[in-house]
Amino acid sequence: MTLKIKDDNSLLKIIKRFWGEILNLTREEFLKKYNISEEEFREAGLPWEDLLEIARDYQNKIPRYDKIRRQFIAEFFMYREKETGLQSYRSRMKDPEHLLEKIIRKRKENYIKYRSLTKENYTKFVMDLIGVRGLLLYREDWVIFHKYLISHFQNDPRKYVKDCIKDYSDETDGCIVEPPKVHMRLGDYADIYFNWISRDNILDQKHYRSVHYIVKYEGVYIEIQIRTLFEEGWGEIDHHIIYPYKKDDPMLNEFSELLNRLSGMGDEMASFYKRLQVVPDQAFQRKDSVVNHKIMENKFDGDLNPVDLKKILTVHDAIKSVLNE
Repeated sequence: MTLKIKDDNSLLKIIKRFWGEILNLTREEFLKKYNISEEEFREAGLPWEDLLEIARDYQNKIPRYDKIRRQFIAEFFMYREKETGLQSYRSRMKDPEHLLEKIIRKRKENYIKYRSLTKENYTKFVMDLIGVRGLLLYREDWVIFHKYLISHFQNDPRKYVKDCIKDYSDETDGCIVEPPKVHMRLGDYADIYFNWISRDNILDQKHYRSVHYIVKYEGVYIEIQIRTLFEEGWGEIDHHIIYPYKKDDPMLNEFSELLNRLSGMGDEMASFYKRLQVVPDQAFQRKDSVVNHKIMENKFDGDLNPVDLKKILTVHDAIKSVLNE
């Protein structure tokens, strides 16, 4: 779910609604809603009361973060379609419930990295409180966006965040703070990324296709995801139905795999269609020209003499008429 905000009054109403929902949820109701077992919750090692404190703190930060989100979009995305290579874009604020769910999941999956996360420093660990998604018509247009982004945000590996607490610094403002990562399926065409992104960060064992960046702007981390329209269509359906609460359902996963392959084929066809634009007209043979050629092959050379059908009374007359021709 994303926060759709029209104005400050709408924002305050949304904050109160989400905070009220979380306060009204018991721990058991929350775990059931997000398909988290009691064992998984214990493995995360964060008391429910601390999670509620994080939600309360995030509620207070949302107005400031949303102002930064709108400023970021206005500065780098609005009316910049040609510069960015994007067909469209959208942005969102992470809602409080999904923030808590992500913290539980991340501490369980990678406790070593997230064990120091507390209600005082969670914004240094969770880097997608503000999210932007850019959509491409063609996969190859990603290069345009990548060049655009690194022209505005320094991509210096020395400023990548390795320790979420120690490496948090004002000096990283205006920087890409993690290596850009390409998420793709095994067998996908990856050559367009090799000149720009380390092969170590081209991950071809993923279930989805997208390029991810984390930038730091006005002291806040912002996640940028770039994908094609076909990838977006599949990704939205998959995220709505499967991720992350039904990822163990074999039937839904099989359907998702099929839809994923179809979206990949759509991208390949779109790229091929784009390349056809540069084929000279005289080098392209229309399909109707092939049909016409076959029709012409069946025609006789020269003019045919008219035949008086009244004179053809028997089979013998018909054969004789053909032989005369």
